Amino acid sequence: MTHKTTKALAIPFAKRSLLGVAIASALHAPAVFAQQPADSANDNVEVIEVRGFTSSLKASMLDKKAASVVSDGITAEDLGKFPDQNVAESLQRITGVAIDRSGGEGQFITVRGFGPQFNTVLVNGRQIATENQGREFSFDTLPAELISGATVYKSPMASMQEGGIGATVEVTTARPLDFDGFKAAASVKGMYEEISEETTPQVSGLVSNTFADGTVGVLAAASFQQRKAQTNMLETRYWRPGVSITNRSELDNPAYAENAQFNNVFIPQNFDQIVDLVDRERTSANLVFQYAPSDKMKLTLDGLYSQFEVDSDAHSVGHWFSDSNLDNLQFTDLGSVQSLDSTLVEGVGGATDFIRRRFGRDVEIQAFGANFEWLVNDSLTAVFDVSTSTAEDSSGGNNFFTVVGYNNAYSVDYSGNTPTLQVNGGNEALLDPSLGRLHYNERNGFDTEDTISEYRADFEWVPESMTAFTRMEFGVYFQDREKENNRRSSDSCSVYCGYQFDLPDELLSVFTAENYFGGVPNQWLTYDPEAYFDYAMSDEAAQQIADATGASFDDVRAALDATSLNNPSIASDSFAVQEEVLSAYMQFFFQTEVSDMPLDFNFGIRYSETYTQVDGIGRVLQDIQPVPNDPSDLDTIYATDTGTPVSESNSYSNLLPDLNIKLSLTDDLMLRYAYSQTLTRPTMGDLVPVFNVTTARPGNLQAQAGNTELKPFLSTNWDISLEYYYADTSYLAAAVFQKEVEDFIVATVQPETQNLDSGAYEFNVRRPRNGETANVDGIELAWLHTFENGFGIQANATIVNSDAELDRDDTSQVFALEGLGDSQNLTVFYEMDGFQARVAYNNREGFMQDVVSPLGGVEPRYTETYGQVDVSASYDIDETFTVFFEGINVTGEEFRRHGRYEEQFVQLVDDGARYAVGVRATF
Repeated sequence: MTHKTTKALAIPFAKRSLLGVAIASALHAPAVFAQQPADSANDNVEVIEVRGFTSSLKASMLDKKAASVVSDGITAEDLGKFPDQNVAESLQRITGVAIDRSGGEGQFITVRGFGPQFNTVLVNGRQIATENQGREFSFDTLPAELISGATVYKSPMASMQEGGIGATVEVTTARPLDFDGFKAAASVKGMYEEISEETTPQVSGLVSNTFADGTVGVLAAASFQQRKAQTNMLETRYWRPGVSITNRSELDNPAYAENAQFNNVFIPQNFDQIVDLVDRERTSANLVFQYAPSDKMKLTLDGLYSQFEVDSDAHSVGHWFSDSNLDNLQFTDLGSVQSLDSTLVEGVGGATDFIRRRFGRDVEIQAFGANFEWLVNDSLTAVFDVSTSTAEDSSGGNNFFTVVGYNNAYSVDYSGNTPTLQVNGGNEALLDPSLGRLHYNERNGFDTEDTISEYRADFEWVPESMTAFTRMEFGVYFQDREKENNRRSSDSCSVYCGYQFDLPDELLSVFTAENYFGGVPNQWLTYDPEAYFDYAMSDEAAQQIADATGASFDDVRAALDATSLNNPSIASDSFAVQEEVLSAYMQFFFQTEVSDMPLDFNFGIRYSETYTQVDGIGRVLQDIQPVPNDPSDLDTIYATDTGTPVSESNSYSNLLPDLNIKLSLTDDLMLRYAYSQTLTRPTMGDLVPVFNVTTARPGNLQAQAGNTELKPFLSTNWDISLEYYYADTSYLAAAVFQKEVEDFIVATVQPETQNLDSGAYEFNVRRPRNGETANVDGIELAWLHTFENGFGIQANATIVNSDAELDRDDTSQVFALEGLGDSQNLTVFYEMDGFQARVAYNNREGFMQDVVSPLGGVEPRYTETYGQVDVSASYDIDETFTVFFEGINVTGEEFRRHGRYEEQFVQLVDDGARYAVGVRATF
């Protein structure tokens, strides 16, 4: 592909050609203008044929040098060849960017300590819809083969749409008129998974051509990727603080009786072993049509499609802890359980569960747009853009969580690096089908649909006379967004919870966890979930219940039918949010000199109005009741099954100024300063004013509710950076930044009393509220150096601090910035005579993942330091064909999480290493 950038921005602008406008647009307002074909008559343009890793680094470096804002980017090595297999995994190489992974692939990004909901993601200048319940975008839905570049804008301009306190990330796809004539690329590779020992295909292709003397261009691209992966996990969902508990076996021993009682300690809720067998299949396509009848007009029509299916088939064996059954407890100095025995009390209490679960994602994204660029006259350029994008996750009711188990005794030891488990009766007790009892079965999942329609008109005016004032940009923008989230759920806990009824032995079989962790069993019982559902709803099961309980068959049959197990209903935490945003902006650009040093600066202001309407369904909690023979659970009783519609609205407006200054101390040494105010709107789910019970267990009643009146996060930002471009593809950069975020939304957990039919109950209720202020500051360091012998090194580091960090010893604190943490990158590469090799190391230091763990409880969840090594090598057989090798996480690093303290084990995840070999062709 051909990449363009300006050599001498200090040269005053006279009347612009369309190419000049396009170049300025690409550098200063990428969300608005598209690139134009190269014009050899314009000597301010350096044309770089981006082919190979070193060339892509050079193109990205020149973009950074020429930009009017603080930014970093990545450019494709060649047509259809992004540096990494996943866009997020390439973005993590950028200073200040860190990622969260799903199934070993990059999914979400954090920029300068601000998580995925704080970053606006654009595709070709347009915000793209997301299948998530909030505003965060999943990068694993976009294949890298369709991407030509990505830029992270850390300081904004008024022309960029508001929404990203962390950053605005723009991903671009190729355009046919960027190329001269016919271009094509294709690749085929096989991907080998180390843990599952499966090999799967991945293919992609791109074709572009121009017609009618270069006035018409068509580009088509497609990609298909498949993975058969295995993820191994050990998990304690959460730890409960402030527990008082007794070692029962010591009460009768006078020597220990005084020390048998423990107060204000942390107790784990469970210990699970999980093997998730995952089929991941992504089918994507991109189609672009361009028509430029003259050098004053260009029409671009484009469409993007991506279908991402994650079919998860998880086999688990779990152990649930009930306080009344715990014994022989050992604690650390911080009060966390180090080891325990879960015993049976009169045959009831501790449980061994055989769990089948689906964590599936069924995502479809469609995006369409029309863009018209018009050079009205020598001074005025207009760009009109209309687009729509839709993202859907249709997994509602297709996911499930089922449990077959029995009351059992076991011991868990957390004292080592990895927890260990011993089961009463030995591992053989996990393989006896006669022990299996029906316990819990649920169909669940989310049907989420997000639709974004955007309309914008952008203008650039260039004065005829040459003055310090070089140009003005102004425009209007309107966005209509509607996100609908329907959680579908149904279960038969009211009938089966409590391990009372037998599951036929023939439905159970033995599962073997291949390549699993040591210190725990690697075999346990499993079953076909659909066969389990069928039996649970059958007349045979109804008769078994009737015989065991003395109830009539008709009553049992009616109770089973009432569960609607095979037809999940919409749950009360479903919602629909409609958001309308109207914005207008002006930006002014200047060029002058200070002591013979070129000075470029721009300032602007953006005004935005937001209107939000929220619709939900509220169900009135009537009572909670014990579950027979299951002291670990409670049944929630609602006044109605369907609930009552709830509808509320809110509106607010914001004025967002910005200033960007670039002083060229020498031709190669640049000093930048940026000031801005940015905002991020509240997460959709936080707006829904509905009370929902999330956990109903004895001594652990939890609920959550939303708040329609939430205002956006508002941040005041400044950046100072120094950049030294000392060689052709070498530079050093250092930056300091600070963000002061007001109206920070905090989901506080406070006790609230619910007066129900059977009495008053105290729930810990989590509600979001504005009010806190968070200060974040940091340092970014970057270095790129290439040697004449073909070797090179790329390194960067980010250090981030905040006054919104959690005090681990203060269990009452609920305000902290999720995702805040330092990160480092190091890439060593070699490129010479058609051979290329890279070794890349990415390290993200420990950080707080969640103020309140989404797995349950009221405690925080931390992710520990994780470093990953990726390698790649390729050889150009000739100008057309290239063979390549790729290795991901080649050292097989495992991902760990813990609770408030490091000793509180929460999760260990092993995705293993992946390797690929393939061939690529360009024409």
